[in-house]
Amino acid sequence: MTLKQQTPSETPPSSRDRILDAASAAFAEGGFAGARVDEIADRAGVNKAMLYYHFGDKRALYTEVLARNFGRIEEALSASIPQEGSASARLREVIAAVVQAIAANPDHPRIVLREFASGAANLPPEILERMLGLLGRVRNLLDEGTGSGEFRPTDPVMTHLSLIGAVLMLSVVSPLRERAANLSPTIGFPDADTDIAEFLGDLLLQGIANSETGESP
Repeated sequence: MTLKQQTPSETPPSSRDRILDAASAAFAEGGFAGARVDEIADRAGVNKAMLYYHFGDKRALYTEVLARNFGRIEEALSASIPQEGSASARLREVIAAVVQAIAANPDHPRIVLREFASGAANLPPEILERMLGLLGRVRNLLDEGTGSGEFRPTDPVMTHLSLIGAVLMLSVVSPLRERAANLSPTIGFPDADTDIAEFLGDLLLQGIANSETGESP
């Protein structure tokens, strides 16, 4: 009898990965304070001793979840942003990459928005530092676009927060779509297949375009 060889996609996740997946979902649902270690262990199909063996404690687990989820966004950006081309074209790629990475990791915006709402009370400093790194990428593109005459001068932090805030909110609003449509059909919430990246790209780039040069991003 020949045994079927598992392909990489069929390889079952490790106990560590299962714990991270379960913890990510639990933190998205209840925040740091609301997620319980025994619930996370049950979801992952492990005992609490195994969870503590891998991560030490709940706070370390929370940091690891954020690091993994945010790392996926960083990887998506690094893999998709071209080194050449106009600043506006590359900024569109940043927006598209962030939207796609968030869509692939739906727990992340819910966790981050909970953190922001609580005053970032449990946000680890190393994760904040990585968030600032993403801000640095956007700032560099804005500076480049301003220098080339593509963009008008604009506050980079406000621009970055406007972009990220819109991506996060549009990513988590999906559950409200059906309820809102039932209450007020005329509002017209966006469909699930709406191209968020294209919409935000147009909105942002038209807003920061340098009208004096006649450039249209």
